[in-house]
Amino acid sequence: MSHDIARAAIETRLTAWAKARTPALPVAFGNFAYTPTTGQSYLQGDLLPADTLNPSQGGKHKRYIGLYQVSVRTPAGKGATESAAISKSIEELFPCATTLQYAGPSVHIDSTPSVGAGRPDGGFWMVPITISYHVDAFD
Repeated sequence: MSHDIARAAIETRLTAWAKARTPALPVAFGNFAYTPTTGQSYLQGDLLPADTLNPSQGGKHKRYIGLYQVSVRTPAGKGATESAAISKSIEELFPCATTLQYAGPSVHIDSTPSVGAGRPDGGFWMVPITISYHVDAFD
């Protein structure tokens, strides 16, 4: 399924970037056990698929669209400077009109990622970043 290709392409790029940081930034993905370390920032990634479209006649062309949300989680009570810097870097990592290759069809980033308002979440300050994508598949 092409949503799986979108997930893999986005997560591969995000993971490589997070590992290259000093210090490395842990990333927690859906349906994998992860226990955050107290006082340590991390990212959480979640795929939010939308309805599949059939933009051409005959049904052979399928357009998988959706959002990939990266939640930046930084320790609560330490201000928003770190989360803002991480959010800006992720926004720059997935610019509008980027094409990602993983396996099979290309994954297209449709717009500049949207950085949402931060809010408290347990012992963390959480800032959501939404990445809009689509994948065109032809049977």
